[in-house]
Amino acid sequence: MHKTKVYVIFHSSGLGHRGSWDSSDIKQKVVMNEEILEELEKRCEGVEFKGRINLIDEERMDLVSRSHYGITEEEKKFQVETSNITRKRAEFALKNIRNLRESLDGILIFGPPSDELVSIGLPIISVFPMWGSWMASFDFKKYKEKKILFAFLPVVKDNSESIFLSRIEDIVKKIKLIQAISKMKKLKVLDITDKPVLGSFESTRSGVDRADYEKLYLDNLERTLGAELIVIPQEELFYKIQEIKEKEAEEIAKIWIKGAKERKDTNETEILKSAKVYLAMKELMEKYECGAITTEGYGVFADYEKGPIPSQGLASSQFCTEGIIATSECLINSLITQQLGFYITNRQSFNGDYIIDPFNNLAIIGHCECPLNLYGDERKCSYTIRNLPRWRKNEGGACIQVDLPLNETVTIVRISIYDKKISVFTGKTTSGKEIFNEWDNLACRTKVAIKTNTEMLLKNIDWQTFGVHRVVFYGDFREEIKNLATLIGFEVIEEDK
Repeated sequence: MHKTKVYVIFHSSGLGHRGSWDSSDIKQKVVMNEEILEELEKRCEGVEFKGRINLIDEERMDLVSRSHYGITEEEKKFQVETSNITRKRAEFALKNIRNLRESLDGILIFGPPSDELVSIGLPIISVFPMWGSWMASFDFKKYKEKKILFAFLPVVKDNSESIFLSRIEDIVKKIKLIQAISKMKKLKVLDITDKPVLGSFESTRSGVDRADYEKLYLDNLERTLGAELIVIPQEELFYKIQEIKEKEAEEIAKIWIKGAKERKDTNETEILKSAKVYLAMKELMEKYECGAITTEGYGVFADYEKGPIPSQGLASSQFCTEGIIATSECLINSLITQQLGFYITNRQSFNGDYIIDPFNNLAIIGHCECPLNLYGDERKCSYTIRNLPRWRKNEGGACIQVDLPLNETVTIVRISIYDKKISVFTGKTTSGKEIFNEWDNLACRTKVAIKTNTEMLLKNIDWQTFGVHRVVFYGDFREEIKNLATLIGFEVIEEDK
C-alpha cells in the first residue's frame, strides 16, 4: 500500500516559557508532542510521519525558561549553548529533508518555517502553537504565494473539547490534501486518441503551436502532480471491442437495463454495444496497468475511419460509479480535476459542457455520462438509458440520463495544467424542468442547473484557460480547492467573486 510521507518538526513541546509551572504541571496541562502525533496518526490512515524532530533540548529549555532577575554570566553561557543545540538540530533536519526530498510528500512543522525549509519546494503545513510562542515569528505576508497552509493549535487545550478537536481536524484535512497530491504521483491514465495527447475536444491556447502547448502541459503535469499519460491509438479500442464475448457483454447490459427506471429511444442491441465498449476499456486498462481512462467520443467515435465506435456514455458512467475516473472526450484537465477531487472528497463528480444563463441566474452543466453515487456512499440516483442526442433513435450505442439531486450545494471546479490555475465557484442545484420546456431533450442527456452569481461568472469567464467544461462536486469544497491550489503552487480563480 502506498503511504504518504510527511516530515514532522516541532520547535518545542509545550510552553516556551514555563514561568511558575513545575514539570508535573506541564505534563498535566500542556498538550505534548506525542499526544498531538497520536491524534493525527489515528485520523490519517495511509500517512507515515517521518522525522519527528524536536528542535529544543527540553531539559535545558526548562532551566532557561525559569530565568530570574539578575541572571549570571554562567546562566547566559548556558542559554547560548542551548540556542546552539537548537540551531544544530534545525540544520540536521534541513539536511535530512533534502536527502529524503524525492521520497517525501510534505512537511508538518509546529512553528514558523525557515526560508531554507520553504526553498526545498515541498508542500508545508505550518502550525502556530498558540501560547507556546508569540505570533510575530509568523510572517504571513512573506509566506504569501508559497506552498504553505497554516493551522492554529494551542499548547493548552481550549475549554471546549469540540473546538480543540476541530483544530486537530483542520490539520488532518490539510494533511489529507498532501495525501491527495501524493496519490497523483502513482496515477497512470490510459489516453485513447489518434490526436495525442489532448485529443479532439480539450481546449488548447489560440495562437500557440499545439506541440509547444502540449510539451509545456506535460512538463507542468509531471512537475506538479507526477501523473503519467499512457497514449494508445483508437484502433486498439476498436479491435478490442470486436473481441469481447457476447455473453459477457449481455451480463453487463442486463444489469444496466434492470437498474434503469426506463429506456427511451434505444434498444437492447445498442445497450449491448456500449457494454462491449465498457469491457474493452476495462481490459485495456488492465493491459496497461492504468488507474483512470479517457477516450474520444461522440462525433469522433461516429466518424472513426475503421468503422463507428459505439457511445462510451454508459461505460464511463459505470467506471465512475465504481470509483474509477473515466472522463470522456480526452478531457485531461477534467480528468485531473475529477481524480484530485475524488482523492480529497471521496466523492465522484460530474463533468460536462458549461453555459451561463444570467436571466435565470443559472450555470448549466451537461454531458451524456455521469456517476450514480455523487455523495460517495450507498445513495444512488435514478437514471434513464437513452440514445445519443442529435443522432437517430436506436443508433450509436446508448448513454445515460441521470436524475441529479436538487436543492443541494455544489462546488464547480476546473484545473488548467497549462496555465497552473484552478477555477472554482459554488451554487445550489435547482430544477431545470421548471425553467425550460423539453429540459430532458435539450443538448446533453444529463444536466444540472445551478443557482449562482452569474453576473460574476460572466465577468470572470476565461474560455482560453479553462475551456468549455466544468466539474461538479456535490458539497461545499471551496476551501479545500483553494488550499489544494496553494499546496501545488496554482493560482485560484473564484469565478463567482
